[in-house]
Amino acid sequence: MKKNWTTRVAVALLALTMITSCFVGSTFAKYVTRAEGEDNARVAKWGILLGMEGDDMFAPEYEADDESFTGSDDNDDPILSVRVDPDYDGDITDLVAPGTTNDGFKATIVGKPEVAVRYTLHIDPDWSDVVLPAGEYTDFTKLVKKGNEQSADDPEYGYYDTFTLDEDYAPVKWDIKVSKNGGTPIGLVEYAFAFNEQLALAMGMTRDGVSATNAANIVKTYSTQLANLLLSMLNDQGEAGASNAVFTVADDGTIDLSIDFDPNRSLDFEFSLAWKWPFEQGEKIEENPDIYEFDAADTWLGNFVAYKEFGECEDYAEEFDAAEQNGAAYTIGFKFTATATQID
Repeated sequence: MKKNWTTRVAVALLALTMITSCFVGSTFAKYVTRAEGEDNARVAKWGILLGMEGDDMFAPEYEADDESFTGSDDNDDPILSVRVDPDYDGDITDLVAPGTTNDGFKATIVGKPEVAVRYTLHIDPDWSDVVLPAGEYTDFTKLVKKGNEQSADDPEYGYYDTFTLDEDYAPVKWDIKVSKNGGTPIGLVEYAFAFNEQLALAMGMTRDGVSATNAANIVKTYSTQLANLLLSMLNDQGEAGASNAVFTVADDGTIDLSIDFDPNRSLDFEFSLAWKWPFEQGEKIEENPDIYEFDAADTWLGNFVAYKEFGECEDYAEEFDAAEQNGAAYTIGFKFTATATQID
């Protein structure tokens, strides 16, 4: 009897041990799945620096280009063909004149950003241009006899002839030039004539450039063609990644140019605005091979300034005042703003 009881106790202990083992197994053994992740970032590089030089677009004096002109070279100074009157006491001392030229305005953009960039050039609406409106004017290139009213022995000479402008005359011509990495600048006008001469002429370009007075109408009419030409100029100078060039002109005369650039492109560009007042514009006058079509207009503008700024040529005050009321102007000037903005 005692043996049976012992056997039963042994069996019960064995069963209890097995049950406990099951519980222990289910407590310390389980499925496990685990994942870890880590990431970091930095700010994208900008690194764009802009430059602007525009204070010396015009100058109070210009060196002579005609080598036959010896002039005065005191103190080894350059021989000048144009110089502001030292006795002039007015506000505007920088000059433009026939035969002068400069490219004093320069806007630079340097950098290799990791973001897309929109570069804009903005010209304020209060720009001015030298212009002589269409009309009839005294021809100061010809000193002639008054006619048959005076005796042949005592002729009276004066400026009695006139010339007529069929359209507004703006003598100062402009061009946009672009260079990359300090290379040779390429002019938009030169590029346009090389690409399609007929199109350039249709747009109103001359080989000397475009007047500011005409530029607004050209941009309004041919903005797409101008934009495509500019993009070709930029991308021809290296993989600039330039796109979406847009020229716009507002009703108030504001002119804007914007260009988009892809990320990670070298933007070492210089945009310059070059101007010139060419000598001998227009066709030669048949009766006088030394006189060109617009020499009379240039001379009239010079006398206009002599009257307005120096009180000279007062005999023609009525004509000068009337022309000024009609839009004649002898000053020129611009204000520029350059901006570089990240594209979203």
